[in-house]
Parts: sequence; structure tokens; C-alpha cells
Amino acid sequence: MWEVQKAEVLEIARQMGEKGLVVGTSGNVSQRFREPAGRELVAITPSGRPYDTMKAEDIVLVDLEGQRVEGDLAPSIETMLHVGIYKARKKICAVVHTHAVFGSIIAVTGKDIPPILDDQVTYLGGEIKVANYALPGSPELVRNAVAALGPRNAVVLANHGTLTVGRNLREAFNNCELLEKTARVCVLARSLGTLTPLPADMAEVEKAFFAAIFGEG
Repeated sequence: MWEVQKAEVLEIARQMGEKGLVVGTSGNVSQRFREPAGRELVAITPSGRPYDTMKAEDIVLVDLEGQRVEGDLAPSIETMLHVGIYKARKKICAVVHTHAVFGSIIAVTGKDIPPILDDQVTYLGGEIKVANYALPGSPELVRNAVAALGPRNAVVLANHGTLTVGRNLREAFNNCELLEKTARVCVLARSLGTLTPLPADMAEVEKAFFAAIFGEG
């Protein structure tokens, strides 16, 4: 069942690999949806399966407790990270987690990205925080990532990678590419010795626009 949702997750997972945002079997993609009876389910990429050979039937369905509902493969090790975000953010229906290069550079420096670009603030929500380190797949990682993500659409996972969210898979993937672009600009600007944030009043205007369009309120 749920072939459409599985195919959509697979498409974004393949794009993630094709665009060099992950290596091998790293990273994961999911989307939340509601079945006719009202139960919320999550379609998520499986653990340890290369994206270029992955098939739609490999995508696993879990409930919002992380319990497998459909699929023969083990779901991603980061399933509870995705579930934790869905529980915290009611409007969010897609999560993309990558190990993109420039985002990973930010992840090992531990320095948040301040509001430096208009599109960063408008679509990602402002500053991009680096969540405190925790082991992959651990409850601590879920707590740290959810806290650092807050109401925004992007977060960096210390010494690990990046994560973006959206109201749908296309939005989450666009945010993923925007986060990597922003991280690249940040890294290159810091290498030149100068990083100039947006004027504070303009950043607040753009944050208000983000909240009006993407906020949970």
C-alpha cells in the first residue's frame, strides 16, 4: 500500500544522492501522511540501502511511535529523529537529513550561521543553529536536534550533518539545497575574514514573513 508516498520519498532520496549531498547509504528522507482512518504514518528510507539501487518497495512505513507498519527492511537508524520532529512540529510533513560537505564543515566548527542572506531568513527562518552532539540514533540526538531546530526549517547536527524540514518533500529538499548554499557562503566568507550579518531590523522583518508563511501559529 501507499505506493505514491513511497515513490515520492524514493525520488527525493535519489536526488539527494545524485546531487552529492550524501555518500553511500548515509542520510535519510521521510514524509508524514494520514491514512483514511486518521492514523498518521511516516514513509522513511531503510537502513543501509544504497540510493541508486533502492526501490519504492524498500521504503518502510512506521507509526508515530517508530513502530514498523509495513516493509521488510529495517527503517533508518534516525527514524526517531524524524518522528520527534513530526511530534514537535505539527505543520511539518517532510524531513531530509544529509551529510553535505559545507554543512558538515559547519557541523565540525560548532559555530551557528547567523542571518547573512535574505533567502536564508525568508525560507529557513533565520539563524541556523548547531545542535549539541549526541550519538546517531540516540534519544539525546532527538532532543538536541528538536531544541536547536525550534520553529525554523534547518538545523546542523554537530559532527554529523544537516537536517531540513518542510510542509512537503519538495519544500524540504529545496530547504536542504538552500542550507548547503548558505553554509558554503558562510564558510567562504569566514575564510576571507569577514562575515556581515543582515541589518537586525531587516532580519526581523524577514523572520516575520517566514513566521506568517511557515509558522505553526
